[in-house]
Amino acid sequence: MLTMLKDGGVCSPKGFVASGMIAGIKTSGKPDMALLKSEKAARCFAVFTTNKVKAAPVLYDKSVLEHAHFASAVIVNSGNANACTGPQGYADSERTAVLVEQALGLAPKSALVCSTGVIGHLMPMDKVEAAIPVLVKNLHEGASEEFGTAILTTDRVLKSLAIEIETAKGTVRIGGCCKGSGMIHPNMATMLAFITTDIGMPIDFFAEFRANIDDSFNAITVDGDTSTNDTCILLANGMSGIHYSDLSISEQGEFRAALMTVMKELAKDIARDGEGSTKFIEIRVEKAESHKDALKMARFIGTSNLAKCAMFGEDPNWGRILSSAGSSGVNMIAEHTDLYFGDVQVLANGRPVDADKKKLESVVCQREYKVTLVLNIGEAAASAYTCDLSYDYVKINAEYTT
Repeated sequence: MLTMLKDGGVCSPKGFVASGMIAGIKTSGKPDMALLKSEKAARCFAVFTTNKVKAAPVLYDKSVLEHAHFASAVIVNSGNANACTGPQGYADSERTAVLVEQALGLAPKSALVCSTGVIGHLMPMDKVEAAIPVLVKNLHEGASEEFGTAILTTDRVLKSLAIEIETAKGTVRIGGCCKGSGMIHPNMATMLAFITTDIGMPIDFFAEFRANIDDSFNAITVDGDTSTNDTCILLANGMSGIHYSDLSISEQGEFRAALMTVMKELAKDIARDGEGSTKFIEIRVEKAESHKDALKMARFIGTSNLAKCAMFGEDPNWGRILSSAGSSGVNMIAEHTDLYFGDVQVLANGRPVDADKKKLESVVCQREYKVTLVLNIGEAAASAYTCDLSYDYVKINAEYTT
């Protein structure tokens, strides 16, 4: 049985503690450094940005995880991406990790580093170095919100949740938090996500985790830009005393479903919180030739500026949806295609339907709704999640560094 935990987050599973603080990296004076620690070394899976321009902490973490599959801590800063900072930026990431390891008494190469914020500035290492002892001192079990708040940049809301699963062997928990609001088009935006669980994990579970990424964090788009810093980390410390292999087949399925729920709901929260957004829209493609095709088309439509502007204007302009679908590179036959806004059909077999205008208006005026494109050429389906493109998005990003 799955249970959503009230006020849950990365510290909900056993053996995880965290902290957050104001280190002075952000000019706003808001919290900007956070630390997550596992009581024992945790199996670590991570997926990073595919952007050719990778931030220093991404390069550092990738180098660490090439030789190890465990981690005991993650230190995160917001306000500075430490991207395009050359050898000094890499050295700063490495020094940050070493200082955390020393302060916590950890083995070398067991701490990871994540950064998010403005690109092109060296890290203020005096502030980072002064903050680490404070973060270590303040680690505690009730810090899910504290940690989740300190990693935010232009986000308007905290994104954090946890699920509890009852099994025959006992209770297992999965927690998570993320940040992201703009520069969002993960192909594993500025997106950071941290998932924790107290179950023990086999190393071959990475394939499952990677597949979950595709249908969660890789299924969202705000503006079509993939960040230099995208990172999603899963830590499994086994502190529940239960290993994944101890579960029955049905319980393993339940655990996988719970993990997918945590990742997908966090991803949706990023799209809901898109910079300047007023709408959250699920783009659903059904009866495609393959899941890959369905997801590709859904993401392509969700990235269309013309479609997103129509969403902001509450205009059910189905022509923009269909045109975008046809430009996606995915096989489709216009004469076989149906299209719905909510449950209101606007297109049947590629031809307009005389839809009830009041019902249609009531759908597109909602804060959240679904657009469904039915290709009728296969049996596969997938969803992408997006938001509208508003005046405020332009304002926020026109003034991002000023």
